[in-house]
Amino acid sequence: MVKELEKVEQAKKSFNHMLDNKKYANIIRDDKHLSVLMQLLEGGEYSNILDIGTGTGYLAFPLAEQYITSRIYGIDIAETIIDHNNETVKEKGITNLTFQTFDGLKYPFSEKSFDLIVTRYAFHHFPDVADAVSQMGKLLVKGGKVLLSDPMRNESDTKGIIDEYMRVKKDGHIQFYSADEIDKLFSDHGFIKKEQVLTDMTFPFAPMPEYLEVYNRTSEEDRLMYNIENENDIIWVKHINVGNTIFEKKVISRNGADKDYRK
Repeated sequence: MVKELEKVEQAKKSFNHMLDNKKYANIIRDDKHLSVLMQLLEGGEYSNILDIGTGTGYLAFPLAEQYITSRIYGIDIAETIIDHNNETVKEKGITNLTFQTFDGLKYPFSEKSFDLIVTRYAFHHFPDVADAVSQMGKLLVKGGKVLLSDPMRNESDTKGIIDEYMRVKKDGHIQFYSADEIDKLFSDHGFIKKEQVLTDMTFPFAPMPEYLEVYNRTSEEDRLMYNIENENDIIWVKHINVGNTIFEKKVISRNGADKDYRK
């Protein structure tokens, strides 16, 4: 638990600074990606929606606009951006959206409170993903859904090459997970994989000696997995798959058999 809290505090310190930085916000902003996520949710009826690791409200604000009869809750460990988000809610007169902080470990809601949970670019920061997915299952009503959007480690990356780069910036990064690892994790906690759309992500690392050190000891073969390139001492990851996946909470019938839930 102590180690988990240390990771949360590391992430909190980093994101309180970064999320209020317009340059960083523009790097993680991607309107095409947002469109993919919103399309994955089309056709659903959601009364209560939870956005875990909401950040600047990248998903929460569009969800509040799209699902005006739903109640949306965005939670994050970064107090600074949560305060800013709530100011925006007040300024715009948005009535179905609330932001609040949490400790990064336990979700501050009662069981069966939501029929949809979303999380974008946050899963790799979760200190205990098994516990997080378990909590999601408890928070969801029967047939509730999770939309998970997160970069995925290449199946061939058995040494966690990409994670070496990510940990340099000390923002609480734990690790990226492969597609198979994510599928198994959700399956083990009572979910069915319903739909997935893969998108591609490209991002730069700041010109720091630490990144160059990692780059120089990365083999050419390993660099090719993610198209990692050095351009004037800026290290670029030019290809990493992002899994945008809908998982549905299984319903157990009276005879103990799993079945899909249909409203």
